[in-house]
Amino acid sequence: MTIRPTLIAALILASSQTFAFGDSSYEFMNDTTHVGLGATMSFDELPPAAAAKTVAPLRAVLNIPHVKAPAYNKQQAASYNKLINQVAREHKLDPQLLHAIVSVESGYNPGAASPKGAQGLMQLMPDTAARFGVSDRADPLQSLRGGARYLRFLQGYFKQDMTLVIAAYNAGEGAVGKFRNTIPPYRETQEYVAKVLASYEQRAGQPLIATAAAKPQRVHATLPPLQPL
Repeated sequence: MTIRPTLIAALILASSQTFAFGDSSYEFMNDTTHVGLGATMSFDELPPAAAAKTVAPLRAVLNIPHVKAPAYNKQQAASYNKLINQVAREHKLDPQLLHAIVSVESGYNPGAASPKGAQGLMQLMPDTAARFGVSDRADPLQSLRGGARYLRFLQGYFKQDMTLVIAAYNAGEGAVGKFRNTIPPYRETQEYVAKVLASYEQRAGQPLIATAAAKPQRVHATLPPLQPL
């Protein structure tokens, strides 16, 4: 029997189309039109992998100076450990953050006083102490509670952006707002933020904030959610 050329062409064409087997269909693709697929797969022809998202060290992104954690009397610090943990639990704060603030502000000396008028473990100014219900700034418990309330307020105000929280604890939320919610360009404040971050990392064994996007809008830390006081 002679098979006509038109019939042969029809059979060849059908073999390159989709074949159905039961409920499933399978498409046979021509290697010549799909480079890199099939038996002649070449990894040289595959598209390049997507580039990883660029990140940079926090200090480099925010121009925070690199400093060593300030020294402190470890025995004296240990004597306030229980009290700091208690106040941290009361105000839903990271106790290592409180420790970092205290170590930079007063070195765990409840009688510390600054030339500008700050006093106590948390170095509260008179107006800040009155604002957060502290009558005796030299009293360790009152000082810690007043400072913790201020930190809680700042966390809510700056939506957990911890670099701004720390900067505002030093310079005030007004100064941070004046510079469009960035760390104010005051050398004292920039070094203060750097010292608190270094102190936190030394105590906690990990950075408070590790990395940030190359052009961040805000930098956040993972902390417990705010709870009513």
